[in-house]
Amino acid sequence: MIEDWIVTICGVIVIVAAIAVAVLKLRSAERKMHESTHKFRVYSDLLNAITELNLAGGDPYKMDVAKKNLALTLNRLNLVGSTGVLRSTNDLLDFLNEYKDKDYDTLRLHNILNRLVIEARRDINPEHARKIEESQVRFRFFAPSRNRVPVVPEKKE
Repeated sequence: MIEDWIVTICGVIVIVAAIAVAVLKLRSAERKMHESTHKFRVYSDLLNAITELNLAGGDPYKMDVAKKNLALTLNRLNLVGSTGVLRSTNDLLDFLNEYKDKDYDTLRLHNILNRLVIEARRDINPEHARKIEESQVRFRFFAPSRNRVPVVPEKKE
């Protein structure tokens, strides 16, 4: 009779331990999914801010808005970005500062943006990122040249 109680108690302890481990693993997976979702949002916002900066062209108002949006996005990125994403972002900012108000090397910009996307993919979903890298896909971006086009066309007489 005592052996039956011991077996029953041991069985209950094993079941409770298994449930506790399952709940902890589920919580961990849920937390990781939430972090990945948040990082995806910040990384998307970063790429959108870069695109806005490129599309602003010679319009000073659009450029100011784009710079403010980029600054706010960078603040959030500094809190959640992986080391690779932060390094790629630093390379991008150095590049943009180097070519401020000048024509720039579009190929070099695309290489930096490709590295940024690869690092973001590695951070969010490493397995999928590895498959993409193995296929040697190059990501495409819209980046018009920095030739200043007047906002209002000049009148021709």
